[in-house]
Amino acid sequence: MQKRKLIYPILLAALMGMIFWFSSQPADDSTETSGHFTTIAAHLFISNLDDFEPGTQAQIIDGFSFIVRKTAHFCEYALMGCLWYLWLRHKKGAPLWALLASAAYSCTDELHQRFVPGRSGELRDVLVDSSGALAGIVFAFVLVCVAEHFWNEKSGMRN
Repeated sequence: MQKRKLIYPILLAALMGMIFWFSSQPADDSTETSGHFTTIAAHLFISNLDDFEPGTQAQIIDGFSFIVRKTAHFCEYALMGCLWYLWLRHKKGAPLWALLASAAYSCTDELHQRFVPGRSGELRDVLVDSSGALAGIVFAFVLVCVAEHFWNEKSGMRN
C-alpha cells in the first residue's frame, strides 16, 4: 500500500519538472514548440486549411495559438490539481490544499518566466492555471466518490 501512495508525489514531481522545463525555454523556442501543436489543432478543426492562401493559413494558425497555449496551461494544471487532490484526499481540507499548492506553483512558474529571455509572467496565466487546477480537483473528487460508491456496492457495504 505504501508504494501506491508514492505514485502521486512522483507524478507531481515529474509534471512540475516538465512545466519548469517548458517555462525555461526562451520565447522563440517556446513559440516553435507550441507552433507544432497549433498547426495540428488548426488542421483538426479546419479540414480544408491547406486550400487557403499561405498568408490566410498563417493568420488562422496564429489565431489558434492563443487558444492552444491557454488550453495547454489549463490541462497541465488540471492534471496537477487532480494529482494533488488524490495524494492529499485523506487529509482535512484536501481540496483547498490541492488548489493552494497548484496556484502557488503557478505563481512561481510565472515568476520564473520573467527571468527567461523573451518571456513574461502573466497574472492571466495564474488564473487560467488555477482554474485548470480547480477543474482537476473537482474531476478527481467526483471520480473518487463514484469509485468508492461502486466499490462499496460491489463489496456489499451499503449505507
